[in-house]
Amino acid sequence: MVSTTKLQRSRVRRFATLTGLVAAVASVSLITACSGPQSSTSVGQAAAKGHVEVAIGYNNNSSWDPVNTGSAFAMSAENHIYEALWDSSPVDRKPYAALAAEMPKDTKALTWTVKLRSGAKWSDGKPVTADDVVYSVDRVLNTEKPVITTAFFSSWLKDAVKVDDSTVKIDFKNAFPYALDRFSILKIMPKHIFDGKGDDYFADAKNQVGSGPFEIKATEPTSFTSFVLNKDYNGPLHPKIDSMQWNVSVDAAARTSLLTSGVSGVQIADNIPQDTVDALKGKGLTVDGADSMNMLGLAFNTSKAPFNDKRVRQALRMAIDTKKLIDVSIAGKGTPATSFLQESSPYYSKADTQYDYNPTEAKKLLAEAGVSNLNLTLLSTNISWTTTAVNAIKQDWEAVGVTTNLDVVETATFNTKVAQGDPADVLTFSGNPNQFGTDADLNVRWFYSNTNTFMKWNKWGETPEYAALDAQLTAAEQSDSKKTADADMTKALNTIADEGVIYPVMHMQLFTAWDGKKLSGVKALNIPGVYMMDAQLKG
Repeated sequence: MVSTTKLQRSRVRRFATLTGLVAAVASVSLITACSGPQSSTSVGQAAAKGHVEVAIGYNNNSSWDPVNTGSAFAMSAENHIYEALWDSSPVDRKPYAALAAEMPKDTKALTWTVKLRSGAKWSDGKPVTADDVVYSVDRVLNTEKPVITTAFFSSWLKDAVKVDDSTVKIDFKNAFPYALDRFSILKIMPKHIFDGKGDDYFADAKNQVGSGPFEIKATEPTSFTSFVLNKDYNGPLHPKIDSMQWNVSVDAAARTSLLTSGVSGVQIADNIPQDTVDALKGKGLTVDGADSMNMLGLAFNTSKAPFNDKRVRQALRMAIDTKKLIDVSIAGKGTPATSFLQESSPYYSKADTQYDYNPTEAKKLLAEAGVSNLNLTLLSTNISWTTTAVNAIKQDWEAVGVTTNLDVVETATFNTKVAQGDPADVLTFSGNPNQFGTDADLNVRWFYSNTNTFMKWNKWGETPEYAALDAQLTAAEQSDSKKTADADMTKALNTIADEGVIYPVMHMQLFTAWDGKKLSGVKALNIPGVYMMDAQLKG
């Protein structure tokens, strides 16, 4: 086993909470001149009018703790009710000053002095203060009781110190080129509401009090959550509706029916199945897709031969007719992976190693690796589109002489099997860490850390190949120059593609549909949920 350095151990601690990936669920200069929307000293909420009904394809009964949840419903909702110091719209991911009065003047500095937005208040009417910022940062940095987002901050963020009631000094352990992007997931929480409360209190939707444009009016687990304007909001966003209700609709057929029934009142729905897009357009609805990191990927069990030989992994990738797989499983609404990151990512670079469909080359690589009559087990979830996908993969692998046994199970069973070290040879998985952020370090480390479920399963983290990748990632994340950080990350992305241990087969488009005759100002997101800040009723 490769020895673990002190630095590597810190990496492991940093990502200690990033488990249960399958059930989870997500070129921009960090020294940016863009300040996002301009702050306002008046709410401007009086101009907002109208109510919108939304159908959401995820449940609302998981944790609502804004720094400790992977719930797609809650995370999307919290973009409307909580603020970070510097936020980013989930539509374009451009950073802007939210609770902070302005953008940082020098993102390379190891200390940022932050003045809070004048007049910012919580939805209960109390002022937002430096104590709330310090409380929120301390909670995220508490490694003795880590939350999910602890993993994204503890290696580079040192502390937050109160200067006065409206000023905070933020100290860094080291330069971190992705800091401005990363702060958008550190939502500031009211100390007077949450300090000293237990985990159940943090998790309950009824207890959420934010400083953002909306507040929760009512919520019923597995049914709905309704929102009204926060009358005390004075920030840079200007919503054009004054209330909305998000209705839980996990079943895809029921969700699309809500849009087309004409009696439900629902004007917009997310998580639209790819194979219903054309039919919904034919019924007069607007359907918009966003390229996303949401993927179908393969993870190989490198703890056993011959899958510890990258030639075998590469051969099995080349044997897949990805275009056909995309056509049959998601109605053509995706793209073959040309990098670990999707092509729409601001950090995308095309990998040096490509897996174009080439069964002849696949057979050649298997022969070079001394492999013949390979018999393997492929473990997968039983989601409808993944079931179709793995059957297409089985067909392609058997065409190059690889006997493929499918083990298709419920998602909960899949997660249990992987956690318990199931002897499967290959896994298929879906995932989209863009839900937490878009920076390359976050998206790679979500999968490539020694505490990741798949890395525990396949033991690749114990190899010298992983140690080399970890060094490349560490160089990128500790650079004080965007240019060198991007160069080091490109090296890491090339290593990930060449090794092919945990790697996407395809990236999928995510679709949102709405009644364009009734609603404007909305766009599809590349993460689950909707963003209603610019939504406006017509007529």
